[in-house]
This record gives sequence, structure tokens and C-alpha cells, in this order.
Amino acid sequence: MSKVRILSIDGGGIRGIIPGTILQQIEERLQKRLENPSARLVDYFDFVAGTSTGGILALAMLAPSSENPERPRYDMNEVVDLYLKRGGEIFDRNTWHKLRTAGGLLDEKYPNEALKKVLDEHFGNLYLSDLLKPCLITAYDIKSRKAKFFTQHDARKRESHDFLVKEVAQATGAAPTYFETALLSSKLGVSFPLIDGGVFANNPAMCAYAEVRSLNFSGIELPISKDMYMLSLGTGSVKEPYPYDKVKGYGMAQWIQPVIDIMMSGNSETVSYQLGKLFEAGGNKDGYVRIEPGLYNAVSAMDNASTENMNALREAGLNYVSEHDAVIEKVIDNLLAE
Repeated sequence: MSKVRILSIDGGGIRGIIPGTILQQIEERLQKRLENPSARLVDYFDFVAGTSTGGILALAMLAPSSENPERPRYDMNEVVDLYLKRGGEIFDRNTWHKLRTAGGLLDEKYPNEALKKVLDEHFGNLYLSDLLKPCLITAYDIKSRKAKFFTQHDARKRESHDFLVKEVAQATGAAPTYFETALLSSKLGVSFPLIDGGVFANNPAMCAYAEVRSLNFSGIELPISKDMYMLSLGTGSVKEPYPYDKVKGYGMAQWIQPVIDIMMSGNSETVSYQLGKLFEAGGNKDGYVRIEPGLYNAVSAMDNASTENMNALREAGLNYVSEHDAVIEKVIDNLLAE
């Protein structure tokens, strides 16, 4: 192994369709290069990290097949279909829920029964320890007031670190104001009240870097930046301006949505800056690749799961691949490098 290959995927709600589509296109090109339709993208990564929607994508990529536990359950097309076919169901609320919650002001904006149902159908009773590769999924413990990192490699060592995958997916996606707080129990029965990891690590790439630094991989012990190849994907660049004349009089209620938006994009930009400098200082500038696609015709709202917008998000991913062919081909070169 020449380098430890790391995949990191940001949070962003339904906008997860964009990085999912890009990864699906990379997988298809890999299959064509290898002349092997059974090849899976996850075969060419050693470590996967994700926050929120990125965490759900990561977990789906790493889920083992029930027929062959050493092979992935889903290809990337099936992973993206999870969003395209079920997104409208997850981000849906009936009139009674709207009235009862005053449009989301008095309770979470969306009931989570549909989300739980979809996650149960896709992950069943899989545990973190069952996943195919080492990984890191973020959430935040609101009782202990500290970051919570779910890792496959720790789950395999200690039952206290092992959780049902469907519950980890719910926790990492429990975005405040959108879905209710998740309550998870480990195999030993210890409970944790958790919310979306995007509140502190919307871009989990730096967390992935730190975690990989503490692990041993075949041929590489405790890798540093020169030993790594990292692909970090955003969920669509959101650059909505907030003019001074408009926001100078904002109060608490008006600042909630802009602060969430700024916090998420600001975290992603900061982490990308830090990692770019780290890899450059380590003499491996090309070892860090950040893909932050534009939204094109899609709406930036994390919960806009209309058929029109989901198709526009998929189109945004396809447009990025088409317009950045050289970038995608170079990614594949690096994944296939001995």
C-alpha cells in the first residue's frame, strides 16, 4: 500500500444527493477501467468519515451484504436511490404536525417515524462492528456536552462502543429544529442523547485525519499526511449573502437560520484550509482533494425534497463530473495506484 486512502463526506441534508451522485459516477468509471462491474468504490478506500447526510452515505457504503459479509450490500447507485426514492417521505409532514408544532417553532419540523422506517429497512440489525472498513461518524452528546465519534474499529474491540447502525444514522442526522434528538443505547445498554454532528464538524475531514493518525494500516503504522490520500466532498457550495442593511436589525428568531448556514459552511471552509496547509507542509499537496460542487439549479435548503429539487441536485452532481473530468480521472488514478 502506497498511501492510506480516506473518504470524507460533509453534512447537508437532502443535498447529500450531490456527493452521492459524484461518488456513483466515480464508481462507474472505476468499473469501466477495471472491466469489472462487481467492483465497488468502497473497495478502494481504507477509511470513511461522514457527518449527518454524509454519515448516512458512509454507513450505506460500508454495510455488508447479508449473502456475503465481506462484500458491500449496496452499490453507489442504490445508495443515491435511498435519497431519490425516499427523500420526499423523510422530509414530509402532515397538516396536523404543522399545526401542532406551529410550523416547527414548538417542536421538530419533521416527525422522525419515516426516517426510522427507511433506516430500519436499509440497515436492519447491523452493528457498527459489522461494517466493512474503519470509519468515523460524528454526533454530539447533549447530556455530557461533548463530541461523540462512532468508529467501527473501536466497536470491534469493545461492546461499549458498539451501536446499531440504523441508530447511528439517526443520531448523526438529528439536525436541531429538523428532527428530534436521538436516544441511542450501546450493546451494554448505556444511553446517549445525541444530535447532528454538524453542530461541530459539518466537514469531518479533520476528524478523519486525526483518527487515521492513531491507526495502523497494512504496511503503514501511524500514518502522517505524506502517507495519506484524502478525498473530501461537500454537499454543494452555499454562498447566500446577508446584506448589512437587511440583517443589522435581526433578533434571535431571525438569526437562527443564517447562523446555521454560516456555521456549516464556515466549518467546512476552515477544515479544508487547515488540511490543505497540513498536506502541503508534509510535501503531499496533491494528497488532499476537496470537491465542493456548485448547486447549479438546485435549491440550497437542506430539507427541500421535492422531486424537482432532488432531480436538480442529482443534475448538479452530474454537471460537476462533466465539467471537471480531469479532476475525476485523477481521483481514479490515485485510488487505483499501487
